[in-house]
Amino acid sequence: IVHVMAADGEEVPPPDESQEQPEAPQQIWIYGINDHLDVEMDELKEKVADVVTGNFRKDYVNICQSLDFVAHSAFARKQIASADDPSEELPRSCQAPGLEDLVVGQVAQAADNARHDDSLSVNSILMDKLSMMVLSVLLPACHHLVIVKFSNCKLDLEMLQLLREGITEAGTVRNVFFDYNPLDLPLELKTERSNRGELTQEDLDALEMQRQRNQEFRKLRSFREVILKKYKTIDECFKRLDRDKNKSLDVHEFMLVFDKNCNIKVDEVFECFEIMDGPSYGDGDGRLNLDELHKALDSIPEVADDEEMQDPIGIVLASFVNETSVIEELSMRSCEIGRLEMRAICAEMAKVKHLRCINLWGNRLEDVAMKYLSDALVDAHSVQYLGLGLNRITDVGLKLLVEVAGASVIRDKDKLHSVQVKIKHQETEKAAKEKEKAKNAVPPPADPKGRERWHIQYHIDELVDMGEAPDGTGPVWWNFRNKHITEINVSENFIEDAEVIEEIQPRGVTGHSLILWRNPVCQKLIGSPLLAAESGWVLHGIE
Repeated sequence: IVHVMAADGEEVPPPDESQEQPEAPQQIWIYGINDHLDVEMDELKEKVADVVTGNFRKDYVNICQSLDFVAHSAFARKQIASADDPSEELPRSCQAPGLEDLVVGQVAQAADNARHDDSLSVNSILMDKLSMMVLSVLLPACHHLVIVKFSNCKLDLEMLQLLREGITEAGTVRNVFFDYNPLDLPLELKTERSNRGELTQEDLDALEMQRQRNQEFRKLRSFREVILKKYKTIDECFKRLDRDKNKSLDVHEFMLVFDKNCNIKVDEVFECFEIMDGPSYGDGDGRLNLDELHKALDSIPEVADDEEMQDPIGIVLASFVNETSVIEELSMRSCEIGRLEMRAICAEMAKVKHLRCINLWGNRLEDVAMKYLSDALVDAHSVQYLGLGLNRITDVGLKLLVEVAGASVIRDKDKLHSVQVKIKHQETEKAAKEKEKAKNAVPPPADPKGRERWHIQYHIDELVDMGEAPDGTGPVWWNFRNKHITEINVSENFIEDAEVIEEIQPRGVTGHSLILWRNPVCQKLIGSPLLAAESGWVLHGIE
């Protein structure tokens, strides 16, 4: 028996157990609080099957309570007062005479709006796997949700995969954002467990070291690609660097060397310094000898073409634009997406059916990535908007894009014949689809609420005879392969040649927009007659 004494020495009577005791305070989600729980996806689906009502936040909280794990604050934030009894949540300042009826009405309206909330937005907070698993299970059933947005939440590949698995034809989500979300290579736990069984701590440490090593190779390859865009070899670049071979540089000196001598000032320079100063190459003293970097760049293992197509980051990102995706608006802003990831993304994007807008603003896309994208757009006819601002696109990459989004020039008769054959095939395919539709009364694709999903039912390339070439070299045809792209935003890139703009502007689809804001070429185009052209691309951002 424990006797509790008050400050004055008198014994405090024990609590009356017959009276209702206050509930223990509810736990607040912090990162890692649910890590002790080991729940498989199939097990989760089975346990929550009878709990799901279609109201995301309500279902999420109920599932957390039934499975005894702590609800994430971003998914289970306190709901607004109910419309049935809104006064119970009114603050004291709103309970004055004359104010109560007004506020109750406003709260009731807000509560009604909340019940029809079509977006789930999470900003600048870490997520955990368990919450993303529940999200993946609930999304197909929550038909009030249209938009899912994560911004600066550090989702890893497994979490992104769970998000993608939840966006299906059974649901209504069509707009997806995961912005400011750079990705690292995953830890190959499942593969190792299937090969070796249960892993020890030493095994996990070795796996993490190997993952880190592969991540470093990946970033160093990216930096090497930046150099090889400007120079034929790594040796040629390093010969240009003004430096003492025996002198080590701090990070500011290191970045200045590449900026001053090579005009290379990209994020990869700083990342490269961090890697070379880290445990794999350096000793963490904050200094780096450039000869050591030279040797490291020369010794990075090469990656074969088929290995690039199996890149784990690229594969997960590509799943958001593959043939089965119902996403119409996708934003992957500032996710450090470069050539390697775009290769896998564009291979799948060529088969996409419903994608209308894609935002890749603030990534690391350059001209080779634009080659992948332009190849995909030949067949990705649903796409209307390309957000490509703040990347590394030059005149070369822009020309590749508008060769598809505008007209490509045909002079060769063999090429002309192949285009004519392709158009004939497209016309035959359209006639067959129309016949099938009339026969079987096939309805257009729609979500569970009956809204028709965005899609392009038919597409036929267009061939325009432009007559004799202005230079007298023979007949010319314009081939339009994708007239559905109405806007391309390449603001804040490295487009600088006014002659390129003069060449491509007339070949755009009349009324479609090309946004060039904050490119070096803008100053050269001020006052140009192209800005008042009545046909072709409408040029924006010239100031």
